[in-house]
This record gives sequence, C-alpha cells and structure tokens, in this order.
Amino acid sequence: MRRSLAIAVSASIFAIAVSACAPQTEVIKLHDETSSVRDGFGNYLVIAVAGDVDTRREFEDQIVDRIREAGALATAAYTKTGPKTELLQEEIDSAARETSADAILITHIVSVDTTAEMQEGRTDVLAECRGGDPEDYFLYDYEMLKEPDSVRIAHTVVAITNLYDSGSGSRLWTIQSTCFEKATMHEVLSEEAEAIARQLVFDRLIG
Repeated sequence: MRRSLAIAVSASIFAIAVSACAPQTEVIKLHDETSSVRDGFGNYLVIAVAGDVDTRREFEDQIVDRIREAGALATAAYTKTGPKTELLQEEIDSAARETSADAILITHIVSVDTTAEMQEGRTDVLAECRGGDPEDYFLYDYEMLKEPDSVRIAHTVVAITNLYDSGSGSRLWTIQSTCFEKATMHEVLSEEAEAIARQLVFDRLIG
C-alpha cells in the first residue's frame, strides 16, 4: 500500500511540475474594429467549431462559464442548435434571436499538435534488516522497487476567435490564442477559454 501511494504521489508531483513549466497561453490580436463599442456586450452567443461534438460542447461550456464569471450573459450555442460539428448561418442567426444575444463569439480550433515522450520509471532499493549486527551486510534483505514507465502527452493547440455584432453581422474583433504543452484536452480547453475571456475583459468588450 505504501509503495502504491508513493508512486501515485510521485506521478502527481510530476504532472504538476510539467503543468507549471508549460508557457502561458499566448494571445495575438489579428483584427480590431471595436472603437464604436462603448459599453461592451452584455449577452453572448458562444459557438465552438471543433472536430467532434464532445469537444464542441465542452469548449462552449468553458467559454460560457468564463464570460458569465466576468459579468455578462452567455449561452452555449449547442443548447439551441443541437450538438453537431457544422452549423448553417440560418441556425446561428436563429439562436442569436432566440437568446437575444447582442454578440456572437465563434472560436475555431485550427491546429492540434500532440507529442508523446516516454518517461522511464525510477528504481528504488528497499533494505530491511533481519537482525543481528547492523554492520553485517549479509543480514539485510534487498528489494528492488521499480515504478512503471509512463508516457508524457503534450498538446499544443491554436484557436482563432471572431467576435460579431449580432445586429449588423459585422466582424469586430479577432484573436489567435495558442495553448502550449497541456497533458489533456480538458486542460487545453480550460486554458483557451480563460485566455479568450481575459482578452474580452481587457478590451472592454464585456459590458
């Protein structure tokens, strides 16, 4: 039991260390015509474009949560259009009208780079004295404890996010966000959502 616990703790520490070493999500502004937006937007329709419906649903939920935390209303589009990977413009417009959204935020996952690196397990030697003179080497039992090898997965993901005025349909704002070397896609989506919402707040687009 102690050995299993030690391995689990060691693995957890390794995962934390890897996460801490990964660079922060990078955001680059690609387009900005928001000078006429004085008080930001108060109600967002959030759309994620991904290769599968589960990723789309989770990503939309993550972004919605961050926008709500920042003080605006937000709706995940899949709750109105259904969980699918492609949407027609009419479906987007209908969802925006139904939710009274004044802004439409569309995020595309445009690149996923996944690498795998083998991590060799550590070997420890456990010595147990059988009694007698402690200096007598031959009175010790030795057990080799080897942690299993593991594979370190690292995802680097690039997303493009566009903000549209739902009334005019015009594109007002575009950013590129790059999330580096995360162990799971769940971490990637959480970091990307945080970066997108943080930039919206910084640019005063959440009213």
